Amino acid sequence: MNDLDDTRLIGLLRRVVRDCGKLYKQCGTWMVRRFPTLLEGDAENFVELMDDLHRGLLIKVYVTVVRADNRWSAPEKKVASAMIEHLWEQKLRGNELREAATELFQQADLLKWEALVAPFVRYEPLADSKSHVETIVMRLANLVAKCDGELLDEESIALHTLQREIDMALYPAEPQAVLAPLSPPAGKAKGNRATEKHRGTAKQHEAKQKKGQKADEPQPLSEAEREQQLSVAMKELDELIGLESVKERVKSYTNFLRLQGQRRAAGLSTMPISLHMSFVGNPGTGKTTVARIVGQILGALGTLNSGHVVETDRSGLVAEYAGQTAPKTNELCDSAMNGILFIDEAYSLVDASGDDAYGREAVQCLLKRMEDDRESVAVILAGYSNEMKQLIRSNPGLSSRVNTTIEFDDYTPLQLGQIFEHLCVQNDYAVPSDARYRLLIGFHHLYLERDRHFGNGRLVRNVFEESVRCLADRIVDAGQLTESLLTTLLAIDIAFPGLDRKKLDSLVAAEHVLRFKCDSCGSDVRIQPESLGRRIKCGKCSHVQTAGWAKISDV
Repeated sequence: MNDLDDTRLIGLLRRVVRDCGKLYKQCGTWMVRRFPTLLEGDAENFVELMDDLHRGLLIKVYVTVVRADNRWSAPEKKVASAMIEHLWEQKLRGNELREAATELFQQADLLKWEALVAPFVRYEPLADSKSHVETIVMRLANLVAKCDGELLDEESIALHTLQREIDMALYPAEPQAVLAPLSPPAGKAKGNRATEKHRGTAKQHEAKQKKGQKADEPQPLSEAEREQQLSVAMKELDELIGLESVKERVKSYTNFLRLQGQRRAAGLSTMPISLHMSFVGNPGTGKTTVARIVGQILGALGTLNSGHVVETDRSGLVAEYAGQTAPKTNELCDSAMNGILFIDEAYSLVDASGDDAYGREAVQCLLKRMEDDRESVAVILAGYSNEMKQLIRSNPGLSSRVNTTIEFDDYTPLQLGQIFEHLCVQNDYAVPSDARYRLLIGFHHLYLERDRHFGNGRLVRNVFEESVRCLADRIVDAGQLTESLLTTLLAIDIAFPGLDRKKLDSLVAAEHVLRFKCDSCGSDVRIQPESLGRRIKCGKCSHVQTAGWAKISDV
């Protein structure tokens, strides 16, 4: 390896390592600030725990690949040195490096993939970052495997095996991982105390939840903190792709609550407020995401003291045996006090035949809590439009308490493309024009064929993850690694689960008309597939803008 190759390799390596640390720390901080009641243990130590886990993940990947060919080459030693220097700020060479590496190899044997990625599996708010974790793992694995300029058969097999193992860890049938840290080299104990404390308080938290006690009351926010939280929540709402009617309803709802608060502070009379809502629409349309934003808004306005969101479905409310449903429902409502109880597929609480005693018991218990605690908890019922409307109409108690219904439309093919690009930006991937066109054609076809089970945002995530796997398979046998090779999704990589590749090829080969709306004059500009992702000029007003995605329309 010459100096140029060495410099390029270490640069790419440091970027991957830095991205991993940044992802874990940001996710940890976000969970502590936004969803502290979901954490199994002391929230104060969760960020430090996440820092431990990111170190463990990086070392586990390194050791797994290096061991594939049973040798430790000079370039692999340089990679180890650079990683240790970045992770623990220790510059080790010679015997010191060998001793530290031996210790890390031993620790890696004790670490399981399931434990290292457990927060992203266990905590729903972090689920969207799974693909980012997988991207980091495979980029580092490829860098280590090819750092010496050659890829042996054993290393190729190791890459494929690692890809399969990290997939199984991130998408398990039954998440059961135990959060476990990694100790630094040279005998340091950084991170262990935080983890042990986290585990201990997790047991206390679990015992408290079993007793049905309410979560600790949150500390009140200052006026400046409330304004900042509200500003962040509204910005997050505005940045959501599509959902224009949803945004308008939430903003109107926010303005109404703010007005009531201002009148109350001025000593004026206020209108009775029902915080309970119904979110209706197909899966993957952003209902859970918007519920979390609404929670932040309610907390910022002081309408609710916390604004945290407790997510559940029928299984979280309805018990298997007589006499257990009411306590189970009450316990869940207790955990949502001062925040939001979000019930997905709420229509399933009551069997269509009406012969569901346990479901009716859960609904009656829920109705009582919605009335008794109407100023302390907001219940959001979510599910398919028709079923939800039928549920609310069929129950006078629900219809009188749920006064706000927000409908979530399916995403258009253009919006699905924008969501895909958002995932690419998050995970440092580039999408050239031909790949964008293939994606757009695939989304358009599935959109036209859609039924009530159309995946929307979930479909996009599945396509993204499948495409990343195709990229990983394509570059496994590549000789010289470059940043472009690691980060560019080519058209050949784009794959749609459930859509035959030959079928997609034929759709792409057919003639289509692409139209892009000019931001300046509003006219529809016809563009060619090769213009996707590039800057174009409007033929009417000469305005120049980037045509990221386009509508497929008739001639």
